[in-house]
Amino acid sequence: MELKEVLLRRKSCRAYEERPVEKEKLNEVVTAGSLAPLGLPRDGKPHLTVVTDPAALKMLGGAFGPDNDIIYGAPALIVVSCPPSRPGIPEMNAACVVEMMALTATDLGLGNIYLYGVTAALAQNEEWKRRLGIPEGHTPLSALAVGYAAGEAEVCKEWKATLGENRV
Repeated sequence: MELKEVLLRRKSCRAYEERPVEKEKLNEVVTAGSLAPLGLPRDGKPHLTVVTDPAALKMLGGAFGPDNDIIYGAPALIVVSCPPSRPGIPEMNAACVVEMMALTATDLGLGNIYLYGVTAALAQNEEWKRRLGIPEGHTPLSALAVGYAAGEAEVCKEWKATLGENRV
């Protein structure tokens, strides 16, 4: 897909098919995240934790109650955690990583959504962080739910209509 098409198709997906995402596609998404533009090396490298275990996904999805699935039933979740650094740098790095992964997932035909609630839940539960393999001292800052969208993903018509309006 060309970049413009990826940008037009990328939108938050809040319903997923139950089928798992192929390991090769998850690897491509994670690789894209590792290519994100980051701060200086002294700021530390983000860690990406891929969660596909159904029990762990159910635990995270129901972090705020059984009727509030905060990962929307996605079959895969990628948590971005960062070591301590200068103020604001870890958050900016995590945002860049998630955006690269979201665009790549879209290019691969995967629905995705940038999540915050998962990181808030993990920040309050050291046991969950250990269980998922988040490195000690790292703070979960963002996450991307990934899977096959339930229903056809359509081009964002509103954004496409404005393509010519904001030119230099």
